[in-house]
Amino acid sequence: MIVSSPEAIVASLTDVQRQIVSCGPTSFAEADAIPEGLFDEDLDWDRETGEERFHWSVTDLGRRVRDVIEAQEQC
Repeated sequence: MIVSSPEAIVASLTDVQRQIVSCGPTSFAEADAIPEGLFDEDLDWDRETGEERFHWSVTDLGRRVRDVIEAQEQC
């Protein structure tokens, strides 16, 4: 797997993708719309209701991409 630099990833993102990366995906559609490796998919299971809930946690690469986005927005 070829890993791009955070700067290269940010340069390739659309405005919508930047928003998803900044806030984190909230659905599979959003997760599929951004480059792989920025978030890991996790599953929570509620013991009382049996409900499964997916959520995404940011990876180290995802944090670095967020930092670049944040730095660009402050300029």
